[in-house]
Amino acid sequence: MKQESDANRMLRQQREWNANKQRQDAELTAAIGGAPQKRKLRWWQIVLAVFFGLVVLGALVPKPSDDRSSISPGAEGAASTASQSGDGAAPTSIPSKWTYGDYKDEMRGTQTRMAAVRSENSVDLEFPYGEQTGKLTVQRDPKSGLDVVFSVEKGQILCHGFGDSYVSAKFDDGPIQKFRCSGASDGSANYAFLRGADSFLKKLKGAKRTVIEAEFFQQGQQQFVFETTGLEWK
Repeated sequence: MKQESDANRMLRQQREWNANKQRQDAELTAAIGGAPQKRKLRWWQIVLAVFFGLVVLGALVPKPSDDRSSISPGAEGAASTASQSGDGAAPTSIPSKWTYGDYKDEMRGTQTRMAAVRSENSVDLEFPYGEQTGKLTVQRDPKSGLDVVFSVEKGQILCHGFGDSYVSAKFDDGPIQKFRCSGASDGSANYAFLRGADSFLKKLKGAKRTVIEAEFFQQGQQQFVFETTGLEWK
């Protein structure tokens, strides 16, 4: 019986040793290979992740706005047509060279309206007058009515109001017309008041270019060219 007890004890020890060894092996395996480890990514997984990241980033970045989108189709077409051709542009008006003014007579309480234009050229009337430009004036006052006056700053225009005194005028390419003239009431020789002012004014308002020819003392006939387009007169 003692021998059998010894055999049983040895068997039990062997089983305990095996159990301990299995437990130690399990613990070692858990410490070496069974513990959680970081997962290693393969190269193709990295490339795929980068690709999808770029796609998402591109979708989030706002696209630059196109300025043309703010132009309506009709406006764009009109702008294109205007840039290619000037047919649709409004015609450019020729600037008028007339100047306007009003003179008030404080004594009589009347007002004179005037429009005037200077000649494009000048003439040499020699000593003592020198270089002179012409002036064409349209004026109206309650006492005298309508007057058309040709004048220079210095000089003697031969218009006496009697005899054969006249000033010649040509409107654009029309025929030469003669208008009798008279001097100023104060005797100033550098003014010529044209008769037939209504007829003269009607032709003047329709003319772009007017030429006046007048005779000067010891200087003969002299011509003055006026740009008369755009006269506003009622």
